[in-house]
Amino acid sequence: MWPWEHLAVAYVLYSLCTNLWLHRSPSTRETIAVAIGSQLPDLVDKPLAWTFGLTETGYSIGHSIFVAPLICLVAFAVVIRSDTVMPAVGFSLAYASHLVTDVLNPVRYGRPIEPRVVLWPLSSPPTGNHGGLVDHFVLYVLRDTTAIVESGLTFQLGIQLLLGLAVVGLWLSDGAPVLSDGWRVVQNTFR
Repeated sequence: MWPWEHLAVAYVLYSLCTNLWLHRSPSTRETIAVAIGSQLPDLVDKPLAWTFGLTETGYSIGHSIFVAPLICLVAFAVVIRSDTVMPAVGFSLAYASHLVTDVLNPVRYGRPIEPRVVLWPLSSPPTGNHGGLVDHFVLYVLRDTTAIVESGLTFQLGIQLLLGLAVVGLWLSDGAPVLSDGWRVVQNTFR
């Protein structure tokens, strides 16, 4: 999945949880924790495989269900002395959502789910080439751009665009966390 897809899924999950159970929107700290948690597995594993060639695939230690609980415990240890553990909750939910969506992602393309992406070191998905991180990014951008240009606005692309707009709408209805606090800081700085 693309980074923004992981972020969108994680933010929607966390926003729904905080709005339904806590009757409030996510805070800026929580939203930042969600953003980090939603990206961390790929920020660890993709460079290990694609840049350094230390692992066979872009799914290893950062995507492992055996390592994930330890990473989430570290998140709780970091915030345990603060006034709230909610950033760690957001981080952990986002981290878990990344793993689940990577397992389910092949279904979008008509393939079966791929549990091997989270079973490192017991199992790993099939290996690919070890081009660099930029090479892989360019390859995926070109692949998806070519598909859009050749096919035009397909039903699937239309659905993805609508879902993206819905996520932006949810974020705006939550008060645009991060952006709103950043804007407030800028305003207060120049008063």
